[in-house]
Amino acid sequence: MGAAWIAATLAACGGGGGDGASGSPSTGAPADAPAPAASAPAAPAAASTTPATSTNTPTGPAATPTSEKTFPDRVVEALNAARAVPRSCGGTAFPAAGPLRWQAQTEQAALTQAQYLQQNNLFTHTGANGSSVGDRLTTTGYTWQSVGENLAAGYSDFAAVLQGWIDSPGHCINVMNGNYVDVGVVLVQGTSSNTYRTYWAMVLGRPR
Repeated sequence: MGAAWIAATLAACGGGGGDGASGSPSTGAPADAPAPAASAPAAPAAASTTPATSTNTPTGPAATPTSEKTFPDRVVEALNAARAVPRSCGGTAFPAAGPLRWQAQTEQAALTQAQYLQQNNLFTHTGANGSSVGDRLTTTGYTWQSVGENLAAGYSDFAAVLQGWIDSPGHCINVMNGNYVDVGVVLVQGTSSNTYRTYWAMVLGRPR
């Protein structure tokens, strides 16, 4: 079975603080997921000269019939179903959380990191020029009060990604954090030169 990996980070500005992210990333252990990664780890590759393309670059959810649901519709529906149920994240009890809404700036921040990971064959919360998730969300023009990021690689679909996050305490906390109201999730496909076949990023936020 190929390996699949997950990682999470969260940050919140302190009282009266600026937009700089605080907190440190936490990397998850390999998740038991059916989604395959590359059969053998690849050495870190130089940045690709061909921009990575996301298989899903939606602009926002729309009210459509079930058979025509967009990627944002399906993601938000799955996340909100998970948040609607009280659950324990690593022994910490969380009550049901309110619904998330798809937000274009959180999507853009997620896309920026997912493309960076794929183009550089990396798996880290640190982005281009040492950026944090808070930096990337601020760059989109989103003025945030709190921000979180979950990453995954090697998973074939969002259902598997979400289950992997729920099964990992740090990622589960981000999913169940009732402080977040906005979300964007992106999938970028890997290539034959990448360690993983898929790169997922989710950015959650709450505006000031």
